Amino acid sequence: MVPKRAVGWWAFGLSVAGIAAWVILPVITTVFRESYPITDTAFMPIIGVALVDAAAIFNALDLFLWKERSVLNIVAAAITIPAALFLTLTFVGEGIGGV
Repeated sequence: MVPKRAVGWWAFGLSVAGIAAWVILPVITTVFRESYPITDTAFMPIIGVALVDAAAIFNALDLFLWKERSVLNIVAAAITIPAALFLTLTFVGEGIGGV
């Protein structure tokens, strides 16, 4: 049910942090848009994409290389890996398209 090794807990924690970043970063942007103009640029989505990509890579390594087969890690990977693919492709596509 839960990870047996520390690497499994790290993968789960990174998944939670990566997905939570997409809730927290827009709030930070909304609150501090006037005070800190850098929050209204592409800087915040870059942080979000980097966190979700790191979590997805770590979860994939955790499942396939380190053989951690707990329910938490499988669910975290099932959520994080597709989210990373979607967000990365969307962000890169918008960057290429000039949006």
